[in-house]
Amino acid sequence: MNRRDSKVSALARRIGARLSLAAALVCTATFATLSIARTTDPDSPGNEGNERAARSWLAGDHHVHSRYSVDWDESTDPPTPIVAGDAIYPIPTNAEMARRFGLTWMVSTDHGGPNHSKVNLEMAYPELLHSRRSEAGLIQFYGMELDTPGAGHSSLIIPHSDHEHDALYDIESRFAKRDAHPRDAARDTEERMLEALAYMEEMEFAPLVIANHPSRSTTDLGVYGDNTPGELRNWNDTAPQVAVGMEGAPGHQANALNPDGSIDPDGVRGGYGNHPTLGGFDQMTARVGGFWDSMLGEGRRWWITSTSDSHVHWREGGNDFWPGEYSKTYVYAETTYDDVLDGIRSGRVFVTTGDLIS
Repeated sequence: MNRRDSKVSALARRIGARLSLAAALVCTATFATLSIARTTDPDSPGNEGNERAARSWLAGDHHVHSRYSVDWDESTDPPTPIVAGDAIYPIPTNAEMARRFGLTWMVSTDHGGPNHSKVNLEMAYPELLHSRRSEAGLIQFYGMELDTPGAGHSSLIIPHSDHEHDALYDIESRFAKRDAHPRDAARDTEERMLEALAYMEEMEFAPLVIANHPSRSTTDLGVYGDNTPGELRNWNDTAPQVAVGMEGAPGHQANALNPDGSIDPDGVRGGYGNHPTLGGFDQMTARVGGFWDSMLGEGRRWWITSTSDSHVHWREGGNDFWPGEYSKTYVYAETTYDDVLDGIRSGRVFVTTGDLIS
């Protein structure tokens, strides 16, 4: 591809991104507005049925990896975690950059592996507590990227409490399909995921589960991969307060950028190498009359988000923007842990990329 063709291709991608974004934002903002109107809590002290005056649109990111998204030394038994083997940044660094790029909330979501529940509990969680002290103005949820039974990956967001570390350890050690060593094939079924969701739905402080990059494994337009419509409907049927949505615009959006800022003609936004995104949006969201439209048409409370999936910044040879640098999920909420979760659960959400809307 010559220089002119590369520029034309880059321009076409940018135009496509804006068209897909506009369509997704119209739908998201519409349903967020409707949800705001009907999710007011009339029993809140002093509320008297009126919208909480303290609520505002808070930008955030629920899919951020730290150095505790480890690699594994398979020469030992069990495998030994290699810190910074996949993602490289300390949690406080992610938090600092999230604040720099205008975020109010963030979820630390490291992915799993053999006995990774101990890595989260013994390594990641203490660093998260330190990060909360060093970046006190940022709401920092504890969570993980769940290696989802019978599917791909999901963001698991744990409500803030004195027992949040125990809650995540309990869920990951019980249900994450890769946590057991040796691996147990019985943990990698849709039935196991439905069992996990039913378990989470009954927890005192119910977490949230959001399907990550749901079409990344697809091979064509209209062909479904690890996440199928029937599967996601079953999630929502089983745990409507837990399984509430999916990434509409997945992370790794800098995958088409070289470290010098030039366009990589072979780069694939979002890591969607089998079949591309539609202007940066997952096809399960972007297709008019497609899966997301169907879910909303059925009256389901099923929302979309936009995240960084940050592992390594594109200026340092990675595929990613910093949290908030390109993708933002806005939630209409008070600046509290509980109300941000309530906003996501209730659909008081819109998404944007490139700060086209703020």
